[in-house]
Amino acid sequence: MIIAYLIVRKRFIGRNFIDFTSVVGIAVPGTVIGIGYILAFNSPPIVLTGTAAIIIIAFIARTIPMGIKSGINTLQQIDPSIEEAAQGLGADSFKVFTTITLPMIKPAFLGGLIYSFIKSMTGLSAVIFLISARFRLLTIVVLDQVEVGRFGTASAFSTILIVIVYIAIFIMYKAVGLLGVSKDNISLT
Repeated sequence: MIIAYLIVRKRFIGRNFIDFTSVVGIAVPGTVIGIGYILAFNSPPIVLTGTAAIIIIAFIARTIPMGIKSGINTLQQIDPSIEEAAQGLGADSFKVFTTITLPMIKPAFLGGLIYSFIKSMTGLSAVIFLISARFRLLTIVVLDQVEVGRFGTASAFSTILIVIVYIAIFIMYKAVGLLGVSKDNISLT
């Protein structure tokens, strides 16, 4: 949301470059990201291959453009005069962002978070190269079961995956409720 705020509300040299680089993660195929992360993090000083950290970093890089674009679209719909009024009353830029802008874009932030989580739970292309052989992702187990003709087992694992995603979404909606944002303002599409 900070990147979205900078792109929409601030004027500076390099703003278009930041806008462009913020969406590169979605333009690059997942297999390329996976292989790139292996090459980058498979030797000292930072060895992350085979750890959960590299998977989390890969998914963040892969899905963060959705949140940024969601924030940009939401900020473009908010009239800047609201922020200008707060600054006119003496609030600095940080205070305006945290007390005025951020509460108005929370639904977009959480909508992007939900989308990113769902995309990450079912994504394979980048992760297939990043996991260790001793770990098996649930989506890969489902595919393995389908491949050997065990559709009942694959369906059971798929149901587990769906339940995990729904529980996470329920927790995110509850967090939105606790933060004072209406659940009706979040769109999953």
